Amino acid sequence: MSNFQGYLLKFGDTIFPHKYLAKKPTFTPNQRTEAEAYRDGNNDLHRVTINNHKSKLEVTIVPDITLEQKIEIENAMYSGLEDIVGRKYLITFWNDDVHVNDYRAGSFYLSDVSYSYTKIKNGTLYYDAITYTFVEY
Repeated sequence: MSNFQGYLLKFGDTIFPHKYLAKKPTFTPNQRTEAEAYRDGNNDLHRVTINNHKSKLEVTIVPDITLEQKIEIENAMYSGLEDIVGRKYLITFWNDDVHVNDYRAGSFYLSDVSYSYTKIKNGTLYYDAITYTFVEY
């Protein structure tokens, strides 16, 4: 039986509005970090892996959303905002890592976001696709 509850991302207690997702979100859960890695004289790999794995979450928003729709997305994200200066968010996400297949919560920072516009019409801005990348602390 699956623990999936019908959503991929939740910021604080607010489910992300998935209707705005353009591309398939890309989640890289439980990334391994090496304290040390090297190859010896026989070219055999030796790794010392830190047992504290971190995840990266990338979501792209559909193009041609209005400023009002962008604000709706941001309001959902603000529900999990822990630190505005550091862009630190509390996010619960679906973790597909081997033997996990469950939700996991963590603190993530939002990488710098670039915005481009498709048009200005009737006093409203329209945006090209926006990608948000969250990296776990």
